[in-house]
Amino acid sequence: MSLTVFEIRNYLLQPNMTEHFIDYFEANFISTLEAENMHVLGQFRLIGEPDHYVWIRAYENMDTRRDSLFAFYDGPVWKQHRTTTNSMMIDSDNVHLLRPLDSDLDLTCGQTSKTIAASLADASISLNTGLIAVDFYPAYPDQREELIDAFQTELMPIYLSEDIDVRGCFVAEMSLNTFPRHPAFQNEHEYVVITAYPNEEQGRAIRSQLAPTVDQILGSYLSAQPETLLLRPTLRSPLRYFPR
Repeated sequence: MSLTVFEIRNYLLQPNMTEHFIDYFEANFISTLEAENMHVLGQFRLIGEPDHYVWIRAYENMDTRRDSLFAFYDGPVWKQHRTTTNSMMIDSDNVHLLRPLDSDLDLTCGQTSKTIAASLADASISLNTGLIAVDFYPAYPDQREELIDAFQTELMPIYLSEDIDVRGCFVAEMSLNTFPRHPAFQNEHEYVVITAYPNEEQGRAIRSQLAPTVDQILGSYLSAQPETLLLRPTLRSPLRYFPR
């Protein structure tokens, strides 16, 4: 199944609520979201920001996104749980609406919420979920394509030589947001790269080592410093590190 629309959702929670929110979200929403043709691809703690919860969901296209969101948020499960869920959140509007550059993107290495749950049940998967990094590169208004080309032709070979697992590259989805109850950033100058690492220590080390090279290759195209989310996947997250 081809997924062409992605949301990276970064929630600010009430203080000391993250662990409870993760448990509540995973217990009550993953299966019901997916029953409405939404694909929950990853759930994460945001390293260094203890009161944040980040998750990624995807859709086949913008039409299915609209239909799925109306079906879920006007449906019985959300009506049952929305008061409790909203009471745990301060802000849920930090959302990037994206489309992948690769039409055959496999962000989760073939894993789904169901396969991960089954693997956890029979203890056939490592409990080490690794580190996921999401880098948001803001290009100058007329430089995004040059930025993408520099990343793909100059930086990607270096990442591959260093065994950095590049899971996906994205740009903004600029179609009309037909579910305005959920606002989203649609920044046409943005380029987003998701990478995976065996653990936080190794991820931080190689990223620090390559930072001058990244700046040398991409810096002239950037209108501001990149924003990075360093994410620790939950045990039930399909998007995690897998040894290649």
